[in-house]
Amino acid sequence: MKKTAGLSHAHIQMVLQKIPFFRDFTPDERERLANEQDSFVIARPNEVIVMKGSMERAFYILLSGSVEVLDDTGKNSILNLSPGDFFGEITFLTETPRTSNVRAQDICILIRIDQQLMSRLRAEMREKIKDQLIAKLVARILDKG
Repeated sequence: MKKTAGLSHAHIQMVLQKIPFFRDFTPDERERLANEQDSFVIARPNEVIVMKGSMERAFYILLSGSVEVLDDTGKNSILNLSPGDFFGEITFLTETPRTSNVRAQDICILIRIDQQLMSRLRAEMREKIKDQLIAKLVARILDKG
């Protein structure tokens, strides 16, 4: 993946505004995130973003494009994700190896959230990120129940 040097600050802000994950963020907070240029990455079609078994302690929020979560063979898609979805949160939260491979289906723009980024954000923003993670994880559990 490469950094999003080609995207303007205004474009990133516009994309963040449209993503439900950031709906509770104030315009100033979205501005603060947009300033974190090194946290935005672009994945090309068929590029593996997350490799099963790796220990990269970050999760990704998909801002544009689509990705697929692959089965244990790494060949078959078991889940498709679209803008606003996130992945990689298990390793981020638990410090355990990645549980799946995730591959870009087309050109994707993502924000990579790791502990370094979290430490640079104000407490209110960190709480909003954690609240969104918790809400989505609870929804996933309830959907399976």
